[in-house]
Amino acid sequence: MPVRGPLRLLFAFSLLALLVPAAASAYGWPIKPFYQQHLVRGYFNDPRLSGEESGFHFGVDISAPDGSPVYAIDPGTVRVHGQTVAVVPMRGGHRLSYWHVVPAVVKGQRVRRHQLIGHVVAGAGHVHLAEYKDGTYINPLRLGGLAPYIDDTVPQIPSMTFFSGGRPIAPEAVTGTVDITTEAFDTPPVPIPLPWNQAIFTPSLIRWRIVQGQNTTRAWETPVDFRTFLLPLNIFSFVYAPGTFQNRAGRRGRYEFYLAHQFDTHVLSNGSYVLQIDALDEQENLGQALFAFTVRN
Repeated sequence: MPVRGPLRLLFAFSLLALLVPAAASAYGWPIKPFYQQHLVRGYFNDPRLSGEESGFHFGVDISAPDGSPVYAIDPGTVRVHGQTVAVVPMRGGHRLSYWHVVPAVVKGQRVRRHQLIGHVVAGAGHVHLAEYKDGTYINPLRLGGLAPYIDDTVPQIPSMTFFSGGRPIAPEAVTGTVDITTEAFDTPPVPIPLPWNQAIFTPSLIRWRIVQGQNTTRAWETPVDFRTFLLPLNIFSFVYAPGTFQNRAGRRGRYEFYLAHQFDTHVLSNGSYVLQIDALDEQENLGQALFAFTVRN
């Protein structure tokens, strides 16, 4: 059963809020004003679930009214596929693509920075921005990417659960081999309008350790790291635990993460411990929770 209430202590530390681009490689936004923060309603590596299919979100969703103009962030040569416009740089580097866009350009056309490339598709309400480099998608909200982006919210960690044989067990009597999961999420730095006003996001990094008194009995492990690269599709069910579902219009999502699979509690002596969980966002705001449990083998 989940550990909540008095067994949980939550500490929130806002460590960093960037007021200027983090590096010379930072770039502006694909909608006007180009150098002012816009609403983001979908994060990199967020879960995407449709029927039996699942996957990691390979970009960020930037809120924009239907029909809004979309502009090239960088110059390059256009590729068009349906309602997706990609701009390939002249001299290599990253390729930016803009999804859910009615193209205003054609394949092979060269565009300059901030040139109009299309308009947001009716019914989309956002442009999906994806960044591709060296054979993989990378996080546009990483430090040194899309800017300015200021986030002083702190990730939250409502619960942690031990599972034995697929069933939750009481933290007061943990025994044998268990899976460990945690619910964690981050809130938007700027309120998102209806119908996406309930949207929450995944932290960019989750780590955990076990302590007993002043001693660390299990060193830090990092099962979730969304900071830079798109994760492989085949590890989706290794990262996200049952009980996960994505944001929908008018419905808040929920994110349950695996901290450990088949953790053998026999590596710990019988007794009381604290499992510490840290959750960080892209700008390293830190949420921390402590959950008490007892090993009884």
